[in-house]
Amino acid sequence: MLTIAAVVFGLGAVIFAHEAGHFLLARLARIPVARFSIGFPPRLFGFKLWGTEFVVGAIPLGGYVKMGWEGEDPPDRIGWARRLLSTAGGPIANAILAVGLLIVVLSVIGQDYSVFSNIVGPGSNSLGLAEGDTVVSVGGNPTPDFIAVSRAMQEEPGGVLVAGTAAGRIEVRYSVAREEAPGFQPFIAPVIGECFIGMPAYESGLEEGDTLISVDGVPLASWNDLVVSVTAGHEMELVYSRGGGRDTVVLSPEIVDGRAMIGATPLTAVEKVRVPLGQALSLSAAYVVEFVGTVYEGLASAFTRPREFVDQTGGPVYIAELLGQQAGFGIGRLLQTMAMISLAIMVFNLLPIPILDGGQMVLQLIEGVRGRPLSSKGQMIAQQIGVGILLALFALIMWNDLSRLFLRLVR
Repeated sequence: MLTIAAVVFGLGAVIFAHEAGHFLLARLARIPVARFSIGFPPRLFGFKLWGTEFVVGAIPLGGYVKMGWEGEDPPDRIGWARRLLSTAGGPIANAILAVGLLIVVLSVIGQDYSVFSNIVGPGSNSLGLAEGDTVVSVGGNPTPDFIAVSRAMQEEPGGVLVAGTAAGRIEVRYSVAREEAPGFQPFIAPVIGECFIGMPAYESGLEEGDTLISVDGVPLASWNDLVVSVTAGHEMELVYSRGGGRDTVVLSPEIVDGRAMIGATPLTAVEKVRVPLGQALSLSAAYVVEFVGTVYEGLASAFTRPREFVDQTGGPVYIAELLGQQAGFGIGRLLQTMAMISLAIMVFNLLPIPILDGGQMVLQLIEGVRGRPLSSKGQMIAQQIGVGILLALFALIMWNDLSRLFLRLVR
């Protein structure tokens, strides 16, 4: 039920914003709009207002805005610049929605940040402490977590700390460079906090709260033990406990950006952090720019790393699972996911493929340069190429979605 509600609310809001962008800029450009549809035919219900028919369709895979006079294509009486403005409205609205959602998360709800412990984890450290020791205070200031230890040492790079050990409390003189503080890695228990949809951990059936016991027969004392055991091309046998019972899964790490990963994060304490409105705006804008660059880089990997691109591609099933999963973590995570999906839809629609917004904008710019539109035959060929590309892409996405579902059923 939560997944259904998250999909209806999340995807519905993103699609509505996209089509509303087309509609509003079309009206701004004095272009009549014959129909505004959320979903594709057959029609479920609708009404007419301001000379526009507002419709909800039965197939919830998108929407459309039919511009121009009823029964007449827009190019016949509308200039290319006005059509270009209205076409750009959808992607612009997606960007505005993403920024707005992120501002709400950052400034009103608060963003979740992991809080790591003040317990010394495995590996060497510059403090001379043993694994399992707890840094209680630095320079007389209490240090209840890893960040507090790090901040205290950055403010005071040399001094005395108090640590709890198996033998009791001890005082240790330390000296660390500010950029290297606090000089140790925190202990993180081998308990799963989140599995990323489509990645090996999720597809193998691992869930939040599972305690990892061993990998390939070797006991896991900390999350770091798991991290160092993940290698490319190496099938892993993980033993885990859940609800008092034990089970085993076998999975193969995937290569993402040159690193072997199983797609899971550890369970940690979480702190909500809110920032002022102005800072939230700048952070949101920066995130949009970074995310768009990441998506285009991912699309480029279709040519340089096609296997990795295919493995990480998801369609309607993936989006539904993602929205349902993130809604389970709270409204903030759901809104963040909606922002990400809105930006992904913006980037996808800006691809220069005929029948997508980006392709239409290219044709409109060509018309502006030439002083006349492409011939009917040229437009028809462009549309056919665009349909062919989209059908091939849709087939690939659906194959990935259905393959994952099938593998889970036979697991």
